[in-house]
Amino acid sequence: MRALLRILTGLMLCVSAASLAGAQSVIPTLDQLYQAAKAEGQVVFGGAIKEENQQKLAAVFQQRFPGIAIKYTRRSTEPMVQLVEAERRANRVSFDLLNLTEPGDVVRWTKQGFLAAVPMPDTDKMLPETFDPNGYSIALSVTPMLGIYSTKALKPGEPPTSLKVLVTDPKWKGKVVISRPTRGGTSSGALMNVVNAVGRDFIKSARERDILLTLGNEAAIASVVSGERAVSWGVSGYRAIEAKAEGSPIELIVWDEGLALAQFIGVVPAKAPHPNAARLLLRWMMTPEGQELLVKTVNQYSARKDVAVTPLAQPPLSTLKINAFSNEKIMLGTAGSPLGLVASMPRLAPEDVCTSCSLSPALISPTPWQTSTAV
Repeated sequence: MRALLRILTGLMLCVSAASLAGAQSVIPTLDQLYQAAKAEGQVVFGGAIKEENQQKLAAVFQQRFPGIAIKYTRRSTEPMVQLVEAERRANRVSFDLLNLTEPGDVVRWTKQGFLAAVPMPDTDKMLPETFDPNGYSIALSVTPMLGIYSTKALKPGEPPTSLKVLVTDPKWKGKVVISRPTRGGTSSGALMNVVNAVGRDFIKSARERDILLTLGNEAAIASVVSGERAVSWGVSGYRAIEAKAEGSPIELIVWDEGLALAQFIGVVPAKAPHPNAARLLLRWMMTPEGQELLVKTVNQYSARKDVAVTPLAQPPLSTLKINAFSNEKIMLGTAGSPLGLVASMPRLAPEDVCTSCSLSPALISPTPWQTSTAV
């Protein structure tokens, strides 16, 4: 009899534990988050989305959730991270939601306990490697790192279609421009794609290729538009398609080896002053409604596989060969070095970077492969 009671008691404890685990894993609805967020009244959002585009997002969000104001600060990733770190040193947290392109900072903040886990529904509908399974980060949007070439410098049929050809054929020496990849984010993803295609030994010979490094994707595109350099192996896709749509003399290249996918990552600090409003905005932006609006306003793709709309009528990601790199893989590099892929790049002097550049010196990296702002 006592043995039977022990068995029954054990079964009851198992059921109770399972019920508790189930209750803890329940993801609140948007309406439940809205009710909690009403008392907070606002959400402080920081990222690189253009102000006019953010206002379009805010208008729809505030119509859907009246009484929740969005206070927005626009900064590219590197200065945004610097601001957040300065606040951390002062034991302050001002932002509720951040949108970053730097995977290294996201990984580091997660390990440091700086970020809150935000359980997300529909992760089965997300592209691979675009969300943290523990809920600490998720890609609000993505963009392929497209190759581009100058139609001023190259005739149809002349541009390379293979990354291996681009970085090994002497024909292309001194004709390539990229945004410096050392800060991570979009440009390091493009570099990872090259190494994924041709091998890590390419890093050792990079100096010999006379690659022009610029301070950001816009400057790299400007170099190709002007004909200063003929080709880039990867710039932020949304910037490339916008430039082409505006009439710039460039064409897009989808490499035979595939394209890297850059992520615009959403995170919520653990000590966010308005945590419920932060979760509400993040969750709403990840709904099909929010994702479609993001695609149409910022010209980036959705990381949701069930969102059909594409930026500026570009082909669906499902029709492209995409090489997915997680935040951790970009941070560590393909060989798994603790210092990461980019840290092993040779340090180049400015004269090694470009010997005949007409670009403004402010747009050329003074310390290549050391730091970068990648948006």
